[in-house]
Amino acid sequence: MIKIKSIIILFIVSLNFGNIIRPIDNSTLNYTHVLFEWEQMENAKYYQLQLSSNDDFTNILTDTVTQSLIHIQKTSIDWNQEYYWRIQGLDENQNPISTWIDASMFYTGDKRSEAEALIYSQDIQDGVTIFSSFFDYFSAMIDHNGNEIWNTGDSNLVYYINNNYGQLYGTQFNSNEDELPGIKFSIDNEIQWANTGDYYVHHDFFQLPNGNYLGIAESYQNGPIPEDIAPDVLEQFQMIGYPTYPTSDFFIFPWVGDQIVEWDQDGNEVWSWNAFDYLDWLNDYDLLGDLWLEAYLMGRHDWTHSNAIWFEEDESAIYLSSRHLSRIIKIDYPSGNIVWQMGFNMPSGEVDCGHDLDFSFQHSLQILDNGNIVILDNGNNSQDIYGTDYPTTRAIEIAVNEIENGCQASIVWEYSLPEDLFGFASGNVQKLDNGNYLITTVGGGATSLEIKPTGSNSGDIVWQGNYNLTVPSGAVYRAHRIDGLYPVAFSITSDKYLIYNNQIVYPLNDGSNNINFKIWNNGETSETFNYSINSSSSGSSLQGAIEIDAGDYYNLTHVVNIDEEFLLSVIPEHRLDLAKSLTMTAMLESDLSNETALPINYKLDNPYPNPFNPLININFDIPKLSYVELKIYDIEGNLVEILENNYISSGRKSYEWNALNIASGTYIVSLKADNFIETKKIFLIK
Repeated sequence: MIKIKSIIILFIVSLNFGNIIRPIDNSTLNYTHVLFEWEQMENAKYYQLQLSSNDDFTNILTDTVTQSLIHIQKTSIDWNQEYYWRIQGLDENQNPISTWIDASMFYTGDKRSEAEALIYSQDIQDGVTIFSSFFDYFSAMIDHNGNEIWNTGDSNLVYYINNNYGQLYGTQFNSNEDELPGIKFSIDNEIQWANTGDYYVHHDFFQLPNGNYLGIAESYQNGPIPEDIAPDVLEQFQMIGYPTYPTSDFFIFPWVGDQIVEWDQDGNEVWSWNAFDYLDWLNDYDLLGDLWLEAYLMGRHDWTHSNAIWFEEDESAIYLSSRHLSRIIKIDYPSGNIVWQMGFNMPSGEVDCGHDLDFSFQHSLQILDNGNIVILDNGNNSQDIYGTDYPTTRAIEIAVNEIENGCQASIVWEYSLPEDLFGFASGNVQKLDNGNYLITTVGGGATSLEIKPTGSNSGDIVWQGNYNLTVPSGAVYRAHRIDGLYPVAFSITSDKYLIYNNQIVYPLNDGSNNINFKIWNNGETSETFNYSINSSSSGSSLQGAIEIDAGDYYNLTHVVNIDEEFLLSVIPEHRLDLAKSLTMTAMLESDLSNETALPINYKLDNPYPNPFNPLININFDIPKLSYVELKIYDIEGNLVEILENNYISSGRKSYEWNALNIASGTYIVSLKADNFIETKKIFLIK
């Protein structure tokens, strides 16, 4: 008869003693849809969360039970209020097994917008709507009822685009009008990347699949004053002494073009495409709008004014919208060669197709899975191009057929906005998953319409968002429908969880060597999670990827070997920054039976959770009375904080570092005791 010994799995990071993770106590939130997260508790199968408007919990706003370690609350929370919340563990019958964890408190900030909404039909795409405003420089989200649920406060963050999984991209306006950074930022308004140097990165900026960043930046070159512009404007240039072309090829007037720039993670420029190098700027320029009058008044000609880029990985191609050329350009990447140009015909003859589509000064780009292109035709030149009674803004979906020497293009759907919603600048169109179109215009004080198509050039309004912005103090830039504030959010729970000798253990005493975990998709969209369990000694490993629907979970099982250390990692495919990991060691229960046994060696454990925000636990062993120095350094070796600098007695020691006021980055935990020195690298992500 073979006797199977009981085994205990010791978890060293990530899962610990049931502490509250977020919202951080006494924090101020810039949203009213709040994600609550806590750590696993001993023997708990369920968790009860209560939210109250007072600290004695006599006014309960929410009382909910869950099995995961995350709860997203979308009701009962308002702006400019204070709230209290607490957690307790429940057994399998949902009876309390612990007292309430000490209540944590948070505030909500001020609402930023005056948005409202009208619902005309239930055929609305699920989710919330994010929009951004120029001139007063903020971004916000509203739900279908027009309730603001998130904003960027007074941080001057202007949203450009998102990756559909909660990562936001845009810019931050500052006092230096010659520089405009492209940035990646979080819903907590924390700038996570902004390394575009002194470029003026306008209209579009996002992260490529290779991890680099792509954006539109201004480029400059002296150019001519063409003699075919409006005679009265030409005369004004000549009166102040400017040479004109082609009579003179002495070019001294500033032209502003655009370049597409790619930066690596360190901010180095690794690729660029300049309109001056690829387009016929001596022949192609707009003559229908007031651009040359503006050039006379501003002292520079805004030649291309590109306002959108789109990267198609399967084609390895970049699509560029050039507003002032009324043109869409497809560019091969990385060669930079132009594949085709679509739009208003110009003297160069280089525009291949779409001459009869009649769009002008268009804004935004969306490339659909079938290759169709969705744009907002601002329509500034519509009266001159196709004889509309008033300047007319349209939403357009264009089918493209690529041929040997260019392209063929046709409109498959369009929707013309009424006169009061004419959008002379900015705005966008998004084709939604349900087949509707979200059309955003500066008209009407900034408006979004969700349109259900009823024909090739018609549709019904099912939803309307009114942002109540007034030019020039506020003008909507773009708006998108997204799944929610937390499209990707997940937690990991262990099926068995106990605290033993100040450590977290997984007891196996039923003859099975399997350890079991659940990956909970607490987010608002389906996501693929890549997971791995790797052993440091035997080399055994388990890895895979599983797509989990929102609100569902996946059971993960692995066979344990005694005295081996394992690392479990779970990484969302579209949000690598949200990865979680935990380290565990399989140990015999008999080896851990003496809770009072003193350590025999100095040892610094792996701090946990790692990455962290803002609390991290640091445990170490001291076998005898020792003078201990426990310090935190930054990656450059500069001292950040001293946690211990004194004689301490032998035993197991636990410290907690609160990095609330410390910048995100890589730090070093250093333990010195007698002649013992050990360091561990930790990562603070906010």
